[in-house]
Amino acid sequence: MTSQDARIRYALVVPSSSVNAVERVPAHVRALLRIEVYEVTDENGVRPLPAQDCSADGLKFCA
Repeated sequence: MTSQDARIRYALVVPSSSVNAVERVPAHVRALLRIEVYEVTDENGVRPLPAQDCSADGLKFCA
């Protein structure tokens, strides 16, 4: 995660059992680090975790 290129994004893929732990990291921090999180369900489906709506909180640094 050393590139400053805004086009580069990172992904974290976790099982359903780990979603609560991942969500302890605030969404705006994940956005600043350009990390997108995906959950692997017990049925082996993959779905993105919802991103925080920055406009609702008035946050200026969400990407």
